[in-house]
Amino acid sequence: MSYKSDRPSFQERLDHFVNVIRTEIINGIRQEGTYLPAESALAKQFQLSNKSIRKGLEQLVEEGLIQKIDRVGSMVTPRPKEAITLNFGCPISLTTDFRIDELITEFGRRNPGIHVRRITLNHLSYAQSAQEMIANGLLDVVAFNSPQFQEWTEEGLLSLLEGMESDPDIYPIAEEAFRADGISYAKPVSFSPVVLCYNKKHFRDAGLHEPDSYWTWGDLTAAAAKLSKSRGRHGIYFLPASENRYPVFLLQGMGGRFKGMSGDRLNEDIRDGLRTLNELIASRETFPNYWAQGNDETVQLFAEGQVSMILCTYFNLNEFAHLPLDYDICPLPSLQRGDSQRTLLLSIGMSLVRHSKWKEAARRFVDFLASEDAQNVIRDRTVSIPARKASAERPLMDGLKRPSRYSMFREMFPSFSYHRDLGLQIKDLRQFTKWLKEYWSDMIDEETLYRKLEELYRSGQRPGDPSTPTGEYMLP
Repeated sequence: MSYKSDRPSFQERLDHFVNVIRTEIINGIRQEGTYLPAESALAKQFQLSNKSIRKGLEQLVEEGLIQKIDRVGSMVTPRPKEAITLNFGCPISLTTDFRIDELITEFGRRNPGIHVRRITLNHLSYAQSAQEMIANGLLDVVAFNSPQFQEWTEEGLLSLLEGMESDPDIYPIAEEAFRADGISYAKPVSFSPVVLCYNKKHFRDAGLHEPDSYWTWGDLTAAAAKLSKSRGRHGIYFLPASENRYPVFLLQGMGGRFKGMSGDRLNEDIRDGLRTLNELIASRETFPNYWAQGNDETVQLFAEGQVSMILCTYFNLNEFAHLPLDYDICPLPSLQRGDSQRTLLLSIGMSLVRHSKWKEAARRFVDFLASEDAQNVIRDRTVSIPARKASAERPLMDGLKRPSRYSMFREMFPSFSYHRDLGLQIKDLRQFTKWLKEYWSDMIDEETLYRKLEELYRSGQRPGDPSTPTGEYMLP
């Protein structure tokens, strides 16, 4: 990415070469039986020496993706004629979230008769894209994050997926995201809470103590002001309209129970959460007037030192794994001292398409991604949190830049909430996001914003409907 301003290390360039060739082979861009370019051409393309290219090719040989033919070159390994091809729909982010292409390669090495083709689904209309491809028999396995699965459930599409057995070795709260009517419809692979990420050097230079679990949003605002004054840069940023960020202020207003309405009126605690959000992003001295295209741009601003604090997930931390960045993480602040420090949890799971032609092979692939071996790869080679408890809590391997507080998630479980705990359907949450943007643009006033949210809650499904709880709801 562009914010990796330092010259990439040798290992990063070598990994990039291997990843590109591996991905092109997996996705059929380089077809079986064809030859890779000459080593000298690859060396020029990837800015590596011939010796380094040979080292990368040796790794691809070990993975079974290519064969070295003496005096001819490197040939993409032909698959057995009886090979099964599984179509796996997922977002492109999985390539960094937990190195999905490496896991696909390892699965293929262990199962030479099964080929997995990764298909990138449109993240802007993910549920619709997955539904259309399943209807046309074009997917065997599909990845969901927790809000995508919530939308899938609300659209009444669960009949397209196969129920799965619960796994006692997976963190229960990660599995809970994909359960409906007592049935699990996906195997969790990884999860992450939204946390506060901060630049330790900026805090030292400003003479500030690092944030901790005692912080309120008021403490954060005060620290952001001092950081901005000390550095001449903004202190805090996150994408205001991100539906994986701003809902934490609603969740914290709700506390330990969901109470959306008091009679016909929006609860005052939820109003307090929204006021805190609006006051934070309205401070131009500490919060930049910058509309990022996505959370990746937020990560970029932080990596470049443009801001000192961001709201992010463990998935985002993978972008810092090879950067000389002195950073750490801590739980999100609370609205008031002693209040709930609720945060949003995002889980990623793998679902089996019910009418897959290759259901048993697809099940084998899903089981592999949740297996100890695959989960250990996620633990050792990424900063993401494996869903399997034994893997997540095993000793860390050297080589990656991880925050010193990496393991704090183990103490945060009581604070985790999913999008569904907002008491809104995903389509309603998107509507509220639009109204928030109208409010921030001075198109509607504060009371109108609250009134519109009240209307969403009043028009929502009543208690007893498991897909969208309203009234009073116990958080997990």
